[in-house]
Amino acid sequence: MTAKDYYKVLGVAKSASEEDIKRAHRKLARKHHPDLNPGDKRAEDQFKEIQEAYDVLSDADKRRKYDQYGDMWQQMPAEPPPGTGFDPFAGGAPQSGGSVNFEDIFSGLFGGAKRGSPFAHQEPAEDVEARIDISFEDAYRGGPHKVTITVEDLCSECGGAGQKRNARGQFDLNGALCPRCRGRGRVPSPRNLQINVPAGAYDQLVMVQSGQGPTDARGRRSDLRIRLHVLPNARFERDGQNILFEVQVPYTVAALGGEVPVEMPSGLRRQVIVPPGIQTGQKLRLSGQGMPAIQDRPNGDAFARVKITVPKDLTEAEKKLLEQLARLRHDPIQSGSAR
Repeated sequence: MTAKDYYKVLGVAKSASEEDIKRAHRKLARKHHPDLNPGDKRAEDQFKEIQEAYDVLSDADKRRKYDQYGDMWQQMPAEPPPGTGFDPFAGGAPQSGGSVNFEDIFSGLFGGAKRGSPFAHQEPAEDVEARIDISFEDAYRGGPHKVTITVEDLCSECGGAGQKRNARGQFDLNGALCPRCRGRGRVPSPRNLQINVPAGAYDQLVMVQSGQGPTDARGRRSDLRIRLHVLPNARFERDGQNILFEVQVPYTVAALGGEVPVEMPSGLRRQVIVPPGIQTGQKLRLSGQGMPAIQDRPNGDAFARVKITVPKDLTEAEKKLLEQLARLRHDPIQSGSAR
């Protein structure tokens, strides 16, 4: 059997300090962590080898004997170090047929773990973000909005390991997958929510739903961040809290001035005053009639962009009047064009 070089396993020199060994172990153990490599037998074997090397090199007495006797160090008489608990990889192999309890390993590696969830980190689950689409009208008015979002909870059956447990609660190292998550370590979990969209909501606004994110091994839920995507509208354009829309103005009103009706996003109709001589493309401002104020954004304004319309169904009387007007203004109309 080829002798194991524990220093090579951890990638450190024989003169490495205790801190160097600890740092190398933490880096490699996280990389080959079974929870982060579900179903990867090679990563699992590497993790066991890394833990075996660290178990020896992190203990001053074991390391001294290993440096002196190599692979024969375990056959040398020694007193067990004080406070030593379960050693799953002593001698390079699990102590119990095909199964191993990883709890003590991860307790030291990640600062402790909940019993029954040995692959779980102590840190709470990370917040997640989801995007939902809302209409322009919903953004304008605001109000309740029902959504269903699926997040990935840590599997309560295997604690995120993705492996099946035996009758003693240990993990099966023979490749048997957790029947609940089928080796993924996480299970989809729907969240049925009713969120209150604020009036004036803008695109990319983030709404935080506390405690609606993924669940970790301790049953703690992270937060769910919902990012709003306001869908484009056929009638209304948006610039911040200002809105822009097109209003058709009859050529007579454009020339002489007057009023034209407009329908606002709220559904209400308003009259807009048109000054005489207005041109296509000019904008009429309706102060404070844009999107409602939200956060540090004040109420927006509404701008009606003028499009002058010319009728195609002129009566004979209208044609005669237009001919007279054209002659008065010396407009170069074609002879008989009004006919």
